[in-house]
Amino acid sequence: MPQRAGHHGDLITRLVWIQGTQLSLRNSALAIADRDHDRVVLIEALPHVLRGRLHRHKVTLVLTAMRRFAEQLRADGWQVDEFRLELELGFADALKLAVTNHAASEVLVMELPGWQAQANLLRLAEAIGCPIQTTLDSHFLCGREQFSEWAGTRRRLRMQDFYAWMRREHDVLLDDGEPCGGKWSFDTDNRETFAAWRRSDERERPTPPPPIDHDDTVLAAVQADIDRCAPGLPGRAEDFWLPTTRAESLRWLTDFVEQRLAGFGPFEDVSDPDDPWLRHSTLSPLLNIGLLEPRECIAAAEAAYRAGTAPLASVEGFIRQILGWREYVNGVYWREMPGYAALNELDAHAPVPPALTGEATTDLACVQHVADTVERYAWAHHIDRLMIAGNLMLLLGTEPQAANAWFRERFADGYDWVMQANVTGMSLHADGGLMATKPYAAGGAYLKRMTGHCSGCRFDPRQRTGDDACPFTTLYWDFTARHHARLAANPRTAQAARGWERFAAEEQARIRARAATVAEAISTGTL
Repeated sequence: MPQRAGHHGDLITRLVWIQGTQLSLRNSALAIADRDHDRVVLIEALPHVLRGRLHRHKVTLVLTAMRRFAEQLRADGWQVDEFRLELELGFADALKLAVTNHAASEVLVMELPGWQAQANLLRLAEAIGCPIQTTLDSHFLCGREQFSEWAGTRRRLRMQDFYAWMRREHDVLLDDGEPCGGKWSFDTDNRETFAAWRRSDERERPTPPPPIDHDDTVLAAVQADIDRCAPGLPGRAEDFWLPTTRAESLRWLTDFVEQRLAGFGPFEDVSDPDDPWLRHSTLSPLLNIGLLEPRECIAAAEAAYRAGTAPLASVEGFIRQILGWREYVNGVYWREMPGYAALNELDAHAPVPPALTGEATTDLACVQHVADTVERYAWAHHIDRLMIAGNLMLLLGTEPQAANAWFRERFADGYDWVMQANVTGMSLHADGGLMATKPYAAGGAYLKRMTGHCSGCRFDPRQRTGDDACPFTTLYWDFTARHHARLAANPRTAQAARGWERFAAEEQARIRARAATVAEAISTGTL
């Protein structure tokens, strides 16, 4: 470590600012710091917690993990300053206080995970009166500049091309340099229906993740601080279920690989009202705050395939979510921001349905299931997100920024870098096709095939009009009518456009009228 003139004899103090989404000993700012002279700063910023309707579990996860991480750092010999929630300080005020207290010469911080926060670093440095040095984000396998180099001048970005490139770059699921099984993706093998899920022996296996110790003193203290400083957040303290330490997170990874990975692939597109977990890993909240590393999750899954305990289709599907999709959406985010956040290609301006915000209940069984699941767990698997909540917002024409805010605030793994591409791009097609070649619009027929909600719902997915018609079916055809020219010009959606054309004019008019009534009722919380 080079000598730095100033305080503490011949050394000066630097501050290592670690955010609540960067809780890893592999944090690149921590890696270049001097444990004997520099200090780590962890800030629980109350103004940030109160800015929006953050789910209680998201706040609980981050704050408890931060306090546990502080304990781990102190045990490893680091000096740590914690600014707790009750101090009611924002990031700037807390950092300025730390700089003053320690006469710090510099603040080290790993690249911030949000575009706006990263863009504001120069202004933040001026506010605290101290330079800020950023280090590369070590929580992704593909850095921001590396992704831009890969994207280069490509006319169209394709996730599957990026994924194959990443597999080769990191030697994942390769045999003699070629993909295991002879192809890069086994997605076509992973599309079992809800009926198949009900018939499967897999359904009888226990699915919930390992339980959490609610008697933990750190967790209890965080819950009490939230009650005192941020009352009224969505969610209940007694429902908290997420691990908050590195050791617990590794136990969850092991549990998933041993208990659920084998059945993950075939049933990953199923939604069961009796089982919010199915075979999903529920690891994304832990990956997104640094308690787990993407490399170790990938390695654990590949080891299961090599050992013969999990089939290739399931293992490849899981790895594609991390090495492919997670890395890709982060790369696209940093390449396309800030303009990406303002995109609204379909000119959508409706609010988030009140059934999803908790302001109303709904007779739509699938939507109520997702709303209840998110309210209880601050989590739902990707089909509940994309094909129920996201699909409903797409069909209703929900404004992209409002939709993004709901997903960011209500999901424990929801951050801007995740949600822009997933919501603006995948769910709402507001980017005009950058992330997905077609809108993920679906009617009641899809929901009946892939979910178990229709049997408990008063609506009929086969009906387009009438009081008993499934609103998803009605709204799907109305969406097709509204965007007919766009859908007709896209080979992947041209069949839907032709389907609309086959309806008689009278039937089209009835569908449009019913859709207007349904959309109004859902938007006002009366359906």
